[in-house]
Amino acid sequence: MQNNIIETIQKQFFKELGKGCVQRFEEINIPSQEKEEFSQYYRLLKNWHQQITTLSFLPDLPQELEEIFIHSPFAIILKTANEKIQTDTDLTTKDYQAALEVLALQNNQSWNIKFPYTSFYTEFRGYPVRMTLIHYSTSPEGVSKLFIRFLNKTTIPITHYSNDKSFYESIIQNKKNVLIAGATGSGKTTFINSLIGLIPKDEHVILIEDTQELIAPNSISTRLVQDEDGPNKTMNKYMSYAMRMSPDRIILGEMRSNEVETALLAINTGHNGFLSSIHANSAKDALMRMALLFKMYSPQDLGFDVILKLITNNIDYVVYIEDKKISDVVEVYGSEGSNIFFDSLCDKVQIA
Repeated sequence: MQNNIIETIQKQFFKELGKGCVQRFEEINIPSQEKEEFSQYYRLLKNWHQQITTLSFLPDLPQELEEIFIHSPFAIILKTANEKIQTDTDLTTKDYQAALEVLALQNNQSWNIKFPYTSFYTEFRGYPVRMTLIHYSTSPEGVSKLFIRFLNKTTIPITHYSNDKSFYESIIQNKKNVLIAGATGSGKTTFINSLIGLIPKDEHVILIEDTQELIAPNSISTRLVQDEDGPNKTMNKYMSYAMRMSPDRIILGEMRSNEVETALLAINTGHNGFLSSIHANSAKDALMRMALLFKMYSPQDLGFDVILKLITNNIDYVVYIEDKKISDVVEVYGSEGSNIFFDSLCDKVQIA
């Protein structure tokens, strides 16, 4: 009898969830006699509800946790700075899917077969995180996935990366245009936040990003976050409008597509102090990739060599990040054809 009651309550919860409603535990219709006579089942039901609505199936978080990869209820990986810890849960696949759907609803995200992936900023157990959901409809295995990246609450001092703080203070104070390059998860955004911490407090800084990760340097900053459901709330649109807002400098979280053209035109017309990041395999590759993105997404029929020259004439420095550390710093001088002229400063800048 008790199992029938639990199954009935769970079915009702799933029914309401299908309507876009997450029932609070207090709203669940549990017969009063069951609360008293069958307290064990009451506790089981409450524990099940917490797992679905708070992700309590995840274990205690280890120190220096960087990411959580949830591939299924049976394959969960916690990545710290030094190791990967594998764990699992006793949730059924149906309960696991429900937990992810609840998570999307709690964060006002459209996530379903029509919108199979979403990424958003939120808090988890007191930590700022970026969560990415991938719907089961995208995979032949038919299992949804959740990726959680833990973000720094505070800015890491530049001295964590380099013993030559004055060099980075100089390029920020002199409003040099800096590109931060590296692989996924290398620490690009964290380093940009360290550079942001060096920006004078009286500057109007515009931060443009697809997911909120950048730390504003002051109370007069303007933050613009992309909305994939809003055609006028793209990073490229924000870049266009940012130039009308009298910014002292513009910071673009990451260059991925057509915002590259608008960003380059902005710094080419005097909007200096530009900071952005890009996926690349080296400092030189970062410039080539920026040129390739411009070529791919720009309607302008410019030759690749012309684009590359435009980029190398406007980007002053490229900092390459690898495994949360500075791997290379180059000063860019220009280009001729496909040849880029630059100088590696590793011997001059003291890397920690």
